[in-house]
Amino acid sequence: MRKLLKNSVLIIFCLVALVYLTGFYFFCYYFMPKTEVNGIRLDFTKKADIRQSYENFYKNYELNVEKRDGNIKIKAPDFSYTNELAKDQVVKQNPFYWPIYLLMSKEYTLETINDYDVDKLENLIDTKIANNKELIEPEDAKIVFNEKKNKFEIEKEKIGNKVNKQKLKDEILKSFESGDKKLNLEDKDLYYKPLILSDDERLNNLCHQKNNLSSITITYNFKDRQEELKGESLVNLYSENSEGLLVPNTESVKDYIKYLSGKYDTFRTDRNFYATGIGSIVVKGGIYGWLTDIDASTDQLIKLLEKVEDASIEPVYKLTAVDRGLNDLGNSYVEIDLGRQHMWLYKEGELVIESEIVSGNPNQGNATPVGTGKIWSRETDRFLTGDGWKSHVNYWLPFNWSGCGIHDSSWRSEYGKDIYKRNGSHGCVNTPPKLMSTFYNNTFKGMPVVVYDSSKN
Repeated sequence: MRKLLKNSVLIIFCLVALVYLTGFYFFCYYFMPKTEVNGIRLDFTKKADIRQSYENFYKNYELNVEKRDGNIKIKAPDFSYTNELAKDQVVKQNPFYWPIYLLMSKEYTLETINDYDVDKLENLIDTKIANNKELIEPEDAKIVFNEKKNKFEIEKEKIGNKVNKQKLKDEILKSFESGDKKLNLEDKDLYYKPLILSDDERLNNLCHQKNNLSSITITYNFKDRQEELKGESLVNLYSENSEGLLVPNTESVKDYIKYLSGKYDTFRTDRNFYATGIGSIVVKGGIYGWLTDIDASTDQLIKLLEKVEDASIEPVYKLTAVDRGLNDLGNSYVEIDLGRQHMWLYKEGELVIESEIVSGNPNQGNATPVGTGKIWSRETDRFLTGDGWKSHVNYWLPFNWSGCGIHDSSWRSEYGKDIYKRNGSHGCVNTPPKLMSTFYNNTFKGMPVVVYDSSKN
């Protein structure tokens, strides 16, 4: 029995020794299991063929690139990628200890020489991974106005599929160098992302403020027309301050006032006019009309926006006219036709007086300017002066800012016809003295004076 036990132990010893020696011999020439060189498994490959085994790995290597909209495989030949071990690079594994290291991972980092075609890699990225034809840009969540619901809402962010190409390029090269089997773009954070999401606290707070503001209406009255400032247009006049509160934006408010001014002001603008004995014509603008005071109206609106309450107002004006309706001339005005050399005065729609006149001499550069002016002063018993001349008049009604006006002319005995072409005034409208007092007494400061030339209109 003892002899049998001794023989059994001997046999087991011999078998263990044989296995050990066999492993020792084998691992003198081959790499042990779980051997990695630069991330590439070289288990049981010949040590002498390390360079060839390492380089052969890339002949069949594929990197699976996982995208949001599908996967794509990339091979080394796709962009002429090569990865070679530098000369004299070796992996030392002591075969004496092979039983101990058999189940242990053995990772080695050796110097390599890498190369690839830059243009091919970039083209590969552009055409197969980050194709611009299918590009969807990421978009931040934002506040939009829902016209059907008449309220502001938060529009959810758009994730998109735009890839950071430079980071992707770097990750592809890292994956090839380490021999990774897959590259997940999402895991590597290679997609551009929206910066503001729909659950953003600041965004939701602004949306709430906008809905509060959109509940008010500020109405601008222009007699027969109204301009309502409300909803999205009103809220757009606010901007966020450093504390996250919406406050009136001075520049935006001023731009809105300029819009109103451009739409409703009549100062210096052409206007339709019903000429006596002719009908509808277009008369050039002049000093008559409504002119908004931009700065004062801006301050006025800012104060109302700060109160956040309904209001009905008019703009602050620098210049005003007789009527704020679409026909701002009203029914009382002076009409002068240079072509017919005639003047009419209407009051409350009724003709009060008319007369032949003599206007400025166009052949001497003194033609009376056409346009819509206004009587801005009413004076009596004064002298009119010019370059080398001085004349006394009993009545003086200036109607533009270049020195032209309506006055009596005691030095004349004849009016109308084409006298103005050969013996015209210096630009004023000469009126028969016996009629001038009636003209004067039926005018008022600010009364429109419409001057046109029917011979040219």
